[in-house]
Formats: sequence, C-alpha cells, structure tokens
Amino acid sequence: MTQDQTASLLSITRFPVKGLTPQKLQAAQLTPDQPIAGDRRFALAHGGSAFDPAAPAFQKKAHFLTWIRNPPLAALDCSFDAGGTRITISKAGRVLVQDADLTSPISRPAVEKVVLDHLGPDATRGSVQVAEAPGAWFADVPDPFISIQNTATLLELGRKLGTADQQVGAPLDHRRLRGNLLVDGFAAWAEMKWVGAKLQIGETVLQIEAVIGRCAATHVNPDTGVPDSDLVGLLNRDYGHNKCGVYGRVIQGGTIRPGDRVGRIY
Repeated sequence: MTQDQTASLLSITRFPVKGLTPQKLQAAQLTPDQPIAGDRRFALAHGGSAFDPAAPAFQKKAHFLTWIRNPPLAALDCSFDAGGTRITISKAGRVLVQDADLTSPISRPAVEKVVLDHLGPDATRGSVQVAEAPGAWFADVPDPFISIQNTATLLELGRKLGTADQQVGAPLDHRRLRGNLLVDGFAAWAEMKWVGAKLQIGETVLQIEAVIGRCAATHVNPDTGVPDSDLVGLLNRDYGHNKCGVYGRVIQGGTIRPGDRVGRIY
C-alpha cells in the first residue's frame, strides 16, 4: 500500500443487462482476467443486430439497445435477484414483468415485449431479443475490464455541470458513467495518472490499463431517460479531452467489499 492508504472503496456495481438499471453489490469475488461476475452478461439485441444466438460472441454496442441511441431505456426501473439472472421491471411505479428468468427461453419473451412496447418498433428496428453469450460479456470493449470512478472527479464535474438529477454542488451521478467501482479519498483526476500502475483494493490487485473515453450516453438522466446535460462538451471544453474514469484488469483475485482500503502499488 502507498500514501493513499486512507482511500477506500465506496460501492460496487454491476449491470446484469447492458443498458438497464445497475445492481449494487455488498461484495464481489474478483477473478484474474475476468470482469465482475454477471456484469453485462445479457444485452438487448435490436432488429438490425448481427448477434447470432446460435454462435453467441462479443459484438460492438451498436448491435444492442443502449442509452446513447435509446435514452428512454433508463426510465425502466429494474431490479434483480442475488444472482443477477431474474429481473423485475417497473415503470412509473407499475410492475410490468416480475421475476422473469433471463436465462429461460420461456421467460425472455415477456421481457422483450416490455422493452419493445416501451421504446416502440422504430427505436428497436422492429424487435427486441435478450442476448446471452456464455463465457463472454457485453461491455463496450471486449477486454475483461472493470471500470473505476473517482468521487473527487465526479464532485468537480457535478459542480460545473449542475445536472437536473442532483443538488447544486453534488457529485455527478455515477450512474451516468455506468462504472463498476467507486473510490473515495483521492484528488480529482488522480486516476488519469494510474495507467500502467497497479491498484490494490482490499485483498485484490488490478492493473490499470486505460482511461475511458465518454460518449453522449452520459448525458442521459438515469431516472427519467431524458438527455439533460452535455458532459462530453464540458470535458472537451474545460479539459481538452473526453476521458473520465479508468479500466482495470484483475491480476490478483479475492473478495472486495465497500469500505476496503484502496491504494496504488509502486
């Protein structure tokens, strides 16, 4: 551990279905060269997707429903069981589908119909299909990365951006960035210097591989599904880049929990 011993892990999040509500975890078992178990295990393929259920494999995000092209997805309130494979979907307080098994061909059509009815046939190119690729995942990049956000950076951005979903001066809502790990105790933008270094989180170690480029998906309000900000414009205007957060690769596994100490290894 380094001089960053007072830094800590605030939260752990995974996204069982790409484009839908995140799921907070009280603990996660990290495995070398793997994402968080169950993260982006499923996705929602639109009618023009090249995803082939007979030969499932990684596909670029353009083949699936995402916030960047389908902002109203965020207005669906989803919850999951502990395994992240059973989903309940609500809208404006009304349950639309309950405890549907995402692994089951019998249950999937109910989920697909809810999404299709919510977005409409034009936005979905006529159909929605729950996609699963055993042994793969549907993150934006094919590498087995875990994404990390720094609260001090989000606080600085929140003060500048002042989005509708937060109080004045509050951090930018980390759900907009759809990251896995939120860390606290570092200076703003410290993470930009981590690339090539190792980060210890509790008993695990992650190799920091890259900074994360951001797109217009971050402009979407995670509660209403309405774009209401211009984070990418702010980043480019005030910082000269569109980066926020970093990708880490697990090189030493173990269990992590909120409250674990975080620090760079030199």
